Amino acid sequence: MNNDLQYLAAIEPQRNIISRFQYLSWGEFTGSLVMMAGAGQTWEMLFYQGQIVWSIDRHRPNRLWQRLLHQHVGFEHIGLDLLFQAGEHTREHRAAKDSCWQYQGALALMSLAEINAEQLTAILTAAAQETIFDLLQYSQGEKLTFRSQSEVFGEEPPILLNTERVLTQAELMWQEWESQKLGNISPNKTPVIEHPVQLYRQTTPIVYQNLVQVITGKQTLREIAVEIDEDLLLLTRSLTRYIQTGIIDSIDLPDLPSPKISSKFLPDRQRSNRDLSPQTGRSKLIICIDDSSQVCEMMRAIVTDAGYRFLSIQDATQAVPRLLGNKPDLIFLDLMMPKVNGYEICSQIRRISTFSQIPIVVLTGKDSLLDRVRAKVVGASEFLSKPISKKAIDTYLAKYVGT
Repeated sequence: MNNDLQYLAAIEPQRNIISRFQYLSWGEFTGSLVMMAGAGQTWEMLFYQGQIVWSIDRHRPNRLWQRLLHQHVGFEHIGLDLLFQAGEHTREHRAAKDSCWQYQGALALMSLAEINAEQLTAILTAAAQETIFDLLQYSQGEKLTFRSQSEVFGEEPPILLNTERVLTQAELMWQEWESQKLGNISPNKTPVIEHPVQLYRQTTPIVYQNLVQVITGKQTLREIAVEIDEDLLLLTRSLTRYIQTGIIDSIDLPDLPSPKISSKFLPDRQRSNRDLSPQTGRSKLIICIDDSSQVCEMMRAIVTDAGYRFLSIQDATQAVPRLLGNKPDLIFLDLMMPKVNGYEICSQIRRISTFSQIPIVVLTGKDSLLDRVRAKVVGASEFLSKPISKKAIDTYLAKYVGT
């Protein structure tokens, strides 16, 4: 098929945008589509056989993903940092690796069961709809350039969005926005109160206080709507009169900074010599996941005495994220912990390709045949009954990480 999209007739701009996406969908296009506005705004969308894989606003990708995670997942501990760590340590789709680390990290978190397929589908759908909405809005006064490039996928992505359905919903969103005479107000802009005295005079004290609390100059309209759980259209319409009179101005905020790899997240081969054991120079890392501080301290004494580095994780909910940043050579895992049990954690660990071969020794005070079988089923390498002993720990150290 013709992938340059330049042959399409110069018809009405907004209709032309929809036609371009329909063309890619009908032609079962596989590859990337980059869309650029004259002001430097850039969007990118990835397709697989005509269906949308992911979409990103290159001007504010981190703001987009942080907001959608908060809106559709709702877990405060899942943010850009965790996405970045997960994406760095689990690579599944070559085409996504270099272009959208947020998407790559989300796939990794889905494989860890931190988010589910339904939540990720909602995030990807919202991002794609927003991209098309923004394109329709920009097309009112900006000339848009489209550039497509075919790519080869190693395998079918786990989540695909129906392009026609996304287009239909995005077009309806834009038509409703325009019908409310909001066509010149971008939901990506950040409202700022320019004239607080005039605003106070034109509102009641309660309304004024509410507006001051909401409009801080640090969030876009879309971010505010998510924060206060309000419909974006209703929120924007309520502010229109103040925006049109100049009492509230609209500005552009820079994107949130991308996370950086800190020293604690670097693979062992990138660590400096001061991270190595002073006794032997070994770089082997042993991790113990156990809510008992007493067990962790006993384990620390045994492991460090043997000349290895040691890390304890007592909060089971943080086990997988901590493991992603610290690739261990051996894991000791308690089965009975609050919030998340060892069976679930072991199963999650084994679903990460990086950790598929790392030995896991489960620790438990219940030594029954059923426990042993279940531990083996979820991927445990060994089964060690509590209370732990130095002799037993030394045996496993020698077996799995010894010289």
